[in-house]
Amino acid sequence: MVAFTDISIRIIKLTFKERFKLARLARRSKIFRKIVHKLFFEGDDIQVLPRDETIKLDVKIDPPNNSILPSQVLKEIISKSRYIFKMDFCICRVSSNCKDYPHELGCLFLGKGANRISKKVGKLISKDEAIKHIEECEKAGLVHIIGRNKIDTVWLNTGPKEELLSICNCCPCCCLWKMIPELPRELAKSITPMSGVRLEFIKENCIGCGDCLKKCFIKAIKIKSGKAQIDNRLCRCCGRCATECENDAIRVLADPDAVEQAIGRVKPLVDVKAE
Repeated sequence: MVAFTDISIRIIKLTFKERFKLARLARRSKIFRKIVHKLFFEGDDIQVLPRDETIKLDVKIDPPNNSILPSQVLKEIISKSRYIFKMDFCICRVSSNCKDYPHELGCLFLGKGANRISKKVGKLISKDEAIKHIEECEKAGLVHIIGRNKIDTVWLNTGPKEELLSICNCCPCCCLWKMIPELPRELAKSITPMSGVRLEFIKENCIGCGDCLKKCFIKAIKIKSGKAQIDNRLCRCCGRCATECENDAIRVLADPDAVEQAIGRVKPLVDVKAE
């Protein structure tokens, strides 16, 4: 018997590369935009967490023993979760036949809905196993995103969107959200930078090499007149450009309470403690 998830995976694999065309159609057609929002985006709130090593504290003098690590957001939420489901694969990398990043480092799903995911695509794991998994993803160079993402409740058939929290581990080449520049703004705004985090560009340090441009997964960077230009409307502060820049022209700045801000935004989305 073919399970609902089997059908979903087949559809995603067949249509994944067409998401840019569908995003442009949603921009052009108000009716299609409303349908897409209702089916896949309604109630979404997703944060992109920059890699730990990219963060600089946004204060004049760094207080001793004080560090901002976005991964702390994941560890805090995981520590409170009753159900944690780990996918055996990343649907985005598998659908794109990714050549640069591991296919087997899949998403984590938390909350009551995670207990309803078909065991054909993964398994329930412990909190310690989940922490180990996100650390493996970090070593592989992936960027985490966390939040309520209705499309996951649809293709995984988990029930109400309020019962599933997604943690995705994204590569720059295959991420679903590469389509952000093509989406209408009211849909694109469902995924944002981590709360309390922003990008700083130091123009005088930029030599216009273009290395940052190559790493931006949503094409938010251009080179103009020998200098990088960053479109802050598109930028989601993933920090890949800052990691790549050898001239310290791009920095990811965080408020001292950025982790608390981000956790405070995630907690109301899904009750991860629910039976």
